[in-house]
Amino acid sequence: MIFFGHVGITTAAVKAYEKISSKKVRRDIPNIDYRLVMIGAMLPDIIDKPIGAYFFRSIFHNSRIFSHSLVFSIVMIFLGSYYFYKRKNNSIFIIGICSLIHQILDSMWLYPGILYWPVFGWRFPTRPEGNWVESSLGKLLTDPYVYLPEIIGAVIVAYYIGRLILRGSIREFLRYGRL
Repeated sequence: MIFFGHVGITTAAVKAYEKISSKKVRRDIPNIDYRLVMIGAMLPDIIDKPIGAYFFRSIFHNSRIFSHSLVFSIVMIFLGSYYFYKRKNNSIFIIGICSLIHQILDSMWLYPGILYWPVFGWRFPTRPEGNWVESSLGKLLTDPYVYLPEIIGAVIVAYYIGRLILRGSIREFLRYGRL
């Protein structure tokens, strides 16, 4: 997945959770900030793509490294849980959960050397990717495992943007992250 698949599907999953749990959750728990959902949905790529594919390509030979590992999301979730316990702020927790969803959408279980890093050693396995941008665009046009989630995600994003426009709540979203 590239962008819309991660952002759209993660947003829909978090929104579904919010709807299901809204009747069971206490009222003093803060709302979900969907700006953070979008950041968390893309955070592993925001961190790993520049490091592994551009800046340190000759070292890692892989654009899925540290933040595509389970340890990254687990640390974020634990830090977020602690932060929520101390300050009643769920922002770090949301980012951790959404980065975990990113890993699920990337099928990281197919890459155990990355997912379970550093269990199998400190080095990341190399992936012969070539030019990441060119490869992704090619897959976007030919691979249904890439373009179908992107289409689904784009439809979900368009739905939420349309809802914000129709309700006149774009400013509220930009200010508070409410959908």
